[in-house]
Amino acid sequence: MGTDADSLSADADSLSTLFRTACARGKAWDGMALLTIASRLREVFEDAAVLGSPPSAVTLATGGSGTRLICFPALSALSGPHEYARFGPAFQDRRPVSVLPNPGFLPREPLPATLDALVAAQAAAVRACAGDEPFVLLGHSAGGWVAHAVAGELESAGLIPSAVVLIDTYPGEESGRLGGRGGDGPALSAMTAGMLDKAAQFASAEADRLTAMAGYLELYAGWKPAALTAPTLYVRAGDRLPGIEAAEPWSLPHSEITVPGDHFTVLEDHSRTTALAIDTWLSEELTAGGASGETPVPPSESRP
Repeated sequence: MGTDADSLSADADSLSTLFRTACARGKAWDGMALLTIASRLREVFEDAAVLGSPPSAVTLATGGSGTRLICFPALSALSGPHEYARFGPAFQDRRPVSVLPNPGFLPREPLPATLDALVAAQAAAVRACAGDEPFVLLGHSAGGWVAHAVAGELESAGLIPSAVVLIDTYPGEESGRLGGRGGDGPALSAMTAGMLDKAAQFASAEADRLTAMAGYLELYAGWKPAALTAPTLYVRAGDRLPGIEAAEPWSLPHSEITVPGDHFTVLEDHSRTTALAIDTWLSEELTAGGASGETPVPPSESRP
């Protein structure tokens, strides 16, 4: 029968603790290497059809005549639909907002074996969420990689999003540095610092989430975005995180706006300002492009 000492020993040796210890000692790459190896031992799906049904959308706002906004969470261990919990409701009665979880972050969920498997699964989820309606794809941080890749997949099948919105997304070249060695790059540093900060405030990240993060970053290692037909908006955080370089310019054609807040607070303390800026751009861009139902009216200031 196990003792309290055994339990404490098990906790000290947990994957989460080992990763945090590596980061605390300035060896984040060693910690990520540990998680990456562990992620390769997880169950995976090669084909989106194996999932049975695409990831279910989480609804954050309803009503309004604006084009539907479909969001993808970032790829940090603590990411998920909840990161849009303050941002999404700002669009209530203005435009529908949904979030599509990335598969593999919850217990017993398989990870995508390849980037193609992920993109196919999320493209199917977008079709199920949007139906026959027009839609805008949005991603925060590395969630922008998912949004952009899914947009490309849909466009190749003849289904063009009304727009793509990237919120403080580091260019694809940064993802290559996440998968290799040779020093902690800005993208890894920002992600790790943010995850550790959040973990200090809330519950520790489970092994499933940590290995999912590592698995996704390996999938995107070396990935570079391709040009899209859909208009792209890049939303840059106006404040830098301490010790972290700002994201490099997005290399593909896009419009760009800067909003108050840092990489994380743009969706937290400054979520309403970010929502207003995006909604204004979408209204102007899609109205000019002939989209129905788009008028430059800001989200209701009376809602939380």
